[in-house]
Amino acid sequence: MKELRWNYPKTLADAEKLVQQENVVPHGGGTGLLLRNLLGVDGLIELSQLPLRYVNAANGIIEIGSMMTYADVASELQKIDPEHILVKCLHHSANTPLRNRITVGGSIAMFPLWSDLMGALLALDAKVNLIGKNNGDFPVEDYVKDSNLRQNSLITAVKFHNADWRSAHYREIRTKSDMPVFNLTVLLKVEADKVRESRIVVVGTVSKFTRLTAVEDYLSSRKIDEIKPAEIEKLVNLKFAGSRIDDPNYSNIKAGIELGRIIVQMVRT
Repeated sequence: MKELRWNYPKTLADAEKLVQQENVVPHGGGTGLLLRNLLGVDGLIELSQLPLRYVNAANGIIEIGSMMTYADVASELQKIDPEHILVKCLHHSANTPLRNRITVGGSIAMFPLWSDLMGALLALDAKVNLIGKNNGDFPVEDYVKDSNLRQNSLITAVKFHNADWRSAHYREIRTKSDMPVFNLTVLLKVEADKVRESRIVVVGTVSKFTRLTAVEDYLSSRKIDEIKPAEIEKLVNLKFAGSRIDDPNYSNIKAGIELGRIIVQMVRT
């Protein structure tokens, strides 16, 4: 078994050089690497000494350093907005030991199908800051879809507008600490008696995530008392697959039922 070379950069400039080397990968919380085949990896970049653990809120933007853990983010954002969607998503994600280890940057980079983080970031139109082969801010959605953005690049932060949303997060689980089969993230803006804007993302589908634009169109400018759960259910057409999905059709129906219930509850609160 070959010996892995560990690198301990103390500056972002040093990390930027290292991440552009072939077969050298970042090491944050380490939870993702436990599931990865390391035969093709020559070296690891230990990120713990870099200035990447912070949450800043200024000028209407929230920025989160990539080495913040799920527990860190939930705790810090709760001080800014106790009802923030990320507080709701991450507070019950995984279990306590893992919430204290899983980092924001690693979770974005690996995007597991059970991620409780990604639906919220996609709904928030968040951007990642990259250094390395790619430099600058890029939409999280582009980062997920474009493999070129993920090559030889390090996520240093994620940022999004600190907008006033009604929010909800649903996890389809069997036990409290179970990884969700799928999860729903819903953001709504309600003015007077109408839905002005909505963003709805499902994570865990065949394409990893699905934006439910048909439901968003249905809700647009619709009066609260005209919103019908049964009509929302009919607009949900999700494709599920994989070893954790026993019945794809059941999962689609369940997602529609839960989404209708959540939206009605949100608009009537």
